[in-house]
Amino acid sequence: MTEPVLPPVAARKPRPVESPHGTRTDEYYWLRDDTRADPEVLAYLAAENAYKDAMRAHARPLEDRLYAEIVGRIKQDDSSVPYRERGYWYYRRFDAGQEYPVHARRAGSLEAPEEILLDLEQLARGRDFYDVGEFAVSPDDRLLAYAEDTVGRRQYTLRFKDLASGELLPDVIENVEAAIAWAADSRTVIYIEKDPQTLLGSRVRKHVLGTDPTADPPPMSGRWGAPSPTAPTSCWRCASAAPAGSPGILRGRAD
Repeated sequence: MTEPVLPPVAARKPRPVESPHGTRTDEYYWLRDDTRADPEVLAYLAAENAYKDAMRAHARPLEDRLYAEIVGRIKQDDSSVPYRERGYWYYRRFDAGQEYPVHARRAGSLEAPEEILLDLEQLARGRDFYDVGEFAVSPDDRLLAYAEDTVGRRQYTLRFKDLASGELLPDVIENVEAAIAWAADSRTVIYIEKDPQTLLGSRVRKHVLGTDPTADPPPMSGRWGAPSPTAPTSCWRCASAAPAGSPGILRGRAD
């Protein structure tokens, strides 16, 4: 007789957690592992996955059949409607059998040679997870900034690509939001760093290509450059040709 499969049971480890509303006891706080490196947490998650696989094993053939049917109804070599910006036609396309798209552009007309901006299928190769949250071409059309996530927590890494050579620039900025805004000089980028605990966008910063990202200043000083623990933070591209100048406030943040 086959032994029944029992679910794993997480250990209880009481821990006081303080908050503005008082102190509560959390018996499972130990399961929080932001670094994804605690052996005990990883072992428990592996046991949960093994239990799930065992309980769903009987349905796996049906799952595979349904997946094949769904995929069979999807156009494999699909593409988006091209849009024109600063003399280039931009679009996204999927190659047959690929799970990730290719982002590309053509100069002048849709009959011009294709220039690949990002091949996500290639970038995702060998990874368990890959996503590009946002990308932006510089105003002079020579550089590409893109925010990639390789763990699935929306903790993006900001990278820069020379579109003429296809090479990545040495500038790498980790733990940021997906939002990207180029200044008009095509050398300055505005981005939002994340709070490592809450994973909320906490502070807007300015990076000049070729400089040390750890020294990136906020684009403004005073309370408007200060982080907010709860309010969402966003940034957009402006047409200013003087990114080092003093900013103006369009609408102040309400506390």
